[in-house]
Amino acid sequence: MMKVSILLFFMQFNVFALPAWVNSPMTFCPPTELCAVGEAAGALGAEVAARESLAKIFSTKVKSSSSIVTTSESKTDGDGVISGDVSEDTYKNIQEFTEEVIEGAYIKERFENSESFFALVALHKRKTSSIFEDRMKTIDSEVKSFIADGRRSSLNKALKKLKIRSAIHDRYRILRNIDYPGPVKVSEILTLKRAKKALGVKVSLTVKEISKTREVLKSVKLNLSDNDFIITKENGDYKVAVSLTQESQYIKVKGFVKNKFILNAKSFDKTGNEIGALKYEIIQTGRSVEQAYENAVPGIKNFINEKFDELNID
Repeated sequence: MMKVSILLFFMQFNVFALPAWVNSPMTFCPPTELCAVGEAAGALGAEVAARESLAKIFSTKVKSSSSIVTTSESKTDGDGVISGDVSEDTYKNIQEFTEEVIEGAYIKERFENSESFFALVALHKRKTSSIFEDRMKTIDSEVKSFIADGRRSSLNKALKKLKIRSAIHDRYRILRNIDYPGPVKVSEILTLKRAKKALGVKVSLTVKEISKTREVLKSVKLNLSDNDFIITKENGDYKVAVSLTQESQYIKVKGFVKNKFILNAKSFDKTGNEIGALKYEIIQTGRSVEQAYENAVPGIKNFINEKFDELNID
């Protein structure tokens, strides 16, 4: 019984020996700062853990008041996905930006005992909020440029930028508890997109590819649908012809193959005149052609998403 009492005494003493900020960092920090604590087996690890805790403060508070998380909504037909709204890229963008901002946190206190290292990090709310303001100003300028351009793809880019701005704004309000309104609302862009869709521009589409999964067809249809074109098999206002081919490449490594995948896309007006052309090449390896193709798909999809507005069909 005596041994148990002594053990409990030392356990309690160890807890009480910790600085007050270890268990309640926010009460230790002034209202002008945002603070968090990290614990690890080493000093550097404790600092990293503290910054991670700081990032969680942003994530937790934003998730409780906002729906901008990794979600997707889509409509499908017999050929797969043809339209959708995916916020995963937006989420990734804002996470990267938040991590950049948190790198600016400074170590306010350190402590170590026989078991662990502790670190208290702090962010100056006013200084940090000015970084958020600068990023939102940059986005506002980009959005206005996209709207001035007026093309369907530019309107979609403006929407994506506003999603990122919205996420940054949510984090800004954690620091300042006030709004930082932008010059353009999502509803304004959606009105412009509806006007484009009302034009009823039809695009006849042909796609030749090497895989039964039809990843190229799905990506092209998604791109055209997101840009408010009506996809048809014939008698379109424009025609888009896409092909994906592959060429074997030499590789020394046994058991692997190396392939070049070549994407060609051409656009034509109603009279059959070529008005645009794109080409993309990517080399990938794998244990089979199928695996090499799977490795090439993300790059192909990204090219379609980023470059198809250069086909001059808007």
